[in-house]
Amino acid sequence: MTDIVPSFSCRYHLSLEEAKEGFALATFGKKKIARFVTPLISIAIIIWGLSLGVTGVGKFYVILGVTFLILQLVLRFIFLPKMFARQYTKYKFGEMEQGIDLYQNHGVLIAADRQQNFNYSDVVKFVIGKVSYMLELKDRTVIIVSKSSVVQTGQQALFESVFKQR
Repeated sequence: MTDIVPSFSCRYHLSLEEAKEGFALATFGKKKIARFVTPLISIAIIIWGLSLGVTGVGKFYVILGVTFLILQLVLRFIFLPKMFARQYTKYKFGEMEQGIDLYQNHGVLIAADRQQNFNYSDVVKFVIGKVSYMLELKDRTVIIVSKSSVVQTGQQALFESVFKQR
């Protein structure tokens, strides 16, 4: 890798599916168990309420657990996806060309005709999803990269190896 010409260069437009997956990777992480912690707590509250008895104070725990479970399901599977799709459309993320260039000691992010340099040591999280990559920097900047556009460059192994080492 050199500092004059990038060793890896990729330009892409994020599709809604890629943006959704990147958002999910950034918020829930790569461990699937993290997605199920709060519903499991709600189910535990329901079980606790049933063990106390449905006729006594336990019915309040059952109602509370069912309410929390329904709210979590509505938020996760209905409200958040619709809000994300709405924001994606409103701010025209799919129309904005984005890119990433990798040099020997640093990388360059390109979005909305602006460039931002970052050091490889600033990458605290790198996750490989089904249709996208997610990078998180120390300053909490989240970068979602289209996996199909990286594959089209023919340098997918180089791209992944740069961030897997960190």
